[in-house]
Amino acid sequence: MLIGKITRNGKERVLVTTEQHKGKKIIDLRAYHIINDGELAPTQEGIFLQPETIEILIGLLRDAKERIEAETDR
Repeated sequence: MLIGKITRNGKERVLVTTEQHKGKKIIDLRAYHIINDGELAPTQEGIFLQPETIEILIGLLRDAKERIEAETDR
């Protein structure tokens, strides 16, 4: 099920979906190429995440954002 998408650049999008994989629910973040007037084709670039790891990932992403902002303020 599609949750949302982010524009990566003019030729790619990153889609966040929920899927079934080997009988388990997972979260898939995957890059897609834009082809044929907006059609999306999946690439091999992506990661599967277990739902219980999402809060850890969100925390790490926030930490990374804060570091970048702190370095920019110098």
